[in-house]
Formats: sequence, structure tokens, C-alpha cells
Amino acid sequence: MGTANGPKKMRSGVHATRRTLISSNQPLKPIYLGKRALLLMLTLFVGLGLLIQQNYRDISRYLNRPVTKVRIENQWQQISNAEVRMYLASYMGSGFFDFDVNGVKQELEQHPWVSLATVKRIWPDTVSVQLTEQVAIARWGGSQLLNQRGEIFEPSNMENLSALPQLSGPDLSQYEVMEQYQLFTQILFPAGLRLTGLSLSPRGSWGLTLNEEMQVAVGRIDVNKKLERFVDFYAGQPALQTALFQSIDLRYSNGIAIRSANLDLTGVAIR
Repeated sequence: MGTANGPKKMRSGVHATRRTLISSNQPLKPIYLGKRALLLMLTLFVGLGLLIQQNYRDISRYLNRPVTKVRIENQWQQISNAEVRMYLASYMGSGFFDFDVNGVKQELEQHPWVSLATVKRIWPDTVSVQLTEQVAIARWGGSQLLNQRGEIFEPSNMENLSALPQLSGPDLSQYEVMEQYQLFTQILFPAGLRLTGLSLSPRGSWGLTLNEEMQVAVGRIDVNKKLERFVDFYAGQPALQTALFQSIDLRYSNGIAIRSANLDLTGVAIR
């Protein structure tokens, strides 16, 4: 019995020795490496903090450099670079982080030709300026202009804008007049007629000037339909005849009255 059990004990001892040898060759535990890395990072941060504290003023001056350069991002038709620099003059020289971007934006948008100003800082010492100009669609009154939305703006120099159509109407009617101008322009386009003037009377009556000279009274009711009827009639007439038209009265339910340079055609019925 004793001899039979001996080999079993020996085999179990051999296995135990092997397990001990294998475990002695294992690498260092990850948690130990993690502590070393954390300690190293902490040491670096403390050293960096001390370095910054000792040289705070020099670092601050380096990062917050004065803004001395202007970068123009797009081209303008009505605004000069000199005007933009004049608006920026009081802001230049401020530190990069102290530069008043919103203040510059508001200053630039005071210019009558500026619809939108985009101002950005570019480190270390540059300000970027991009301007969206107003688009003048028509003249309004004596010294004002209308953009495509019917908004009024008033530039100081309008000498080069005399070719724009002249629109007029009661106070606060500019949005309605601009909307109707755009509709009338679309109606007249197929006949080759240019709308060069449009007026709205205090009583709501519309009057048009076509091709600089031809006067058209449309009235207050069914103005689009009446103008479409005239365009169909005009397109069917000889060019030599329509060139003599001076005034048109469309304020009739089923006809138009035409005054020509050489004859009057009154009561022309159109069905």
C-alpha cells in the first residue's frame, strides 16, 4: 500500500514546482506601471505650472500681441479699403484677446452700403474682415435706395445710380412697392418692356413708366390682369406703331386707351 501511494505524491510535487517557476517569470503588474506614469505626469504638470507662473508676464505678452494687420477677404464695389481702415482705426493696437470684434462689426454695419459684416481674429496679430454689400434695386424718393427686400438705405454718393428705376409711394409703403415692382417686371419681360418708374398714390392707384417715356395708368383693381392684357396687345402690334405710344390708360374693365405721337386710339376694346 505504501509503495503504491509514493509516485502520486512525487508527481504532485513536480507540478507544484513548475507552477512556481512559471509565476516567477511574469511581467510587472499593470497597476505598478500606471502609478509610475501618473507620478511622471504629475511631476511634469507641476514643473510646467511653476514655469508658467515664473514667466507669466512674458507669456501673456507673447500670446496677447497687439492686432496690427487687417486681412480683406473679398472685393467690394461701393466700399473702399480706406473707409474700412478708418472704421477700424480706433480698435487697432488692442491685444489679440482684447480686440472688440462685436464693436468693429457694429461700426462697419453703420456704413450705408454694408448689409452684413463678418469680423474674425487670426492669431497672432491679424483681424479678418468680410463685407456683404447692399444691392441697390431702385431709387426711392429723392436721395434713398431700395434693396431687393424693399429696405431703405441712404448712401452719400448716388451720382452713378441714375439708371436705376425710380420708385415712389406713401411713407412705409416701400415693401409693397418693391413687391409690386418685381411682379410687374416679370409680366413686362416677354414684351421687351422695361419698368423704369413705378408710383403708388395715397389712394392706392398704380402708375408705371415704361422704357423711360411711356406712361401707364393701371388703377387700383386687378392691376396684374390689366397689365397682362396690355402686354398681349402690345406684343401683337407693329414695332413702328408701339414706338410712338406715349401714354396708356388701363383703368377700363374691357379695354385700353392709348395716346400716340401721331394719333389717339381711344376706347380700344380687348376681349
